[in-house]
Amino acid sequence: MELDGTNTWILRAPDSDAVVVVDPGPDDQEHLQRIAGLGPVATTIVTHRHDDHTGGIDRLRELTGTGVHAVLPEYRRGDGGALDDGSVIDAAGVRLRVLATPGHTADSVSLVVEGDGGHPDAVLTGDTILGRGTTVIDPQDGSLRDYLGSLDRLIDAGEGLACLPAHGPDLPDTSAVARDYRAHRQQRLNQVRDALAALGDDATARQVVEHVYRDVDESLWPAAEWSVAAQLDYLRG
Repeated sequence: MELDGTNTWILRAPDSDAVVVVDPGPDDQEHLQRIAGLGPVATTIVTHRHDDHTGGIDRLRELTGTGVHAVLPEYRRGDGGALDDGSVIDAAGVRLRVLATPGHTADSVSLVVEGDGGHPDAVLTGDTILGRGTTVIDPQDGSLRDYLGSLDRLIDAGEGLACLPAHGPDLPDTSAVARDYRAHRQQRLNQVRDALAALGDDATARQVVEHVYRDVDESLWPAAEWSVAAQLDYLRG
């Protein structure tokens, strides 16, 4: 619910008292109590494993008894199941179709909100697409190759559908944003290719950052180094 923190999305049909919670956020008691006060929680879904999305699941479960759906078993609770690609969750009068979108992390998913007649209305993108800025590829298990494939999936699935990200404001067209993200990634890959041509194919991520980001505040270089490492892995893979 916080613009610069993690957006917790609360979904329900107009005639439903119960709600679906997507990404309850960190273990913030005040925030979780606000969620619990919105009505019975039919189920909870987490879009990926990061603590700013999953940290509050146990406290929310204590407050509401909710089950928790997740890709990884260690984050599932109660009657919450796996989030397999193409699976459908029906709860609180809402239908959500799971779209596997790995890349930011290996377990990242997006959720297509299907309205009357099965027609999609919006896409909850987790951290795969943000309301502003760009997504970091987690060095632990993220993959730029997977991420580019996920952007292609969102381009195909999100035409004309509102984008509801886990950070920042919502955006009017998921497909358009995914296209912009992909173009930005391609531009960065071209810059890294040029840097390797100048520095040598065995250049380190740090050396590439110093070459490509030399006009950028050095306080941003550590995050840039993560991205460059993912780009080098992609180019050398």
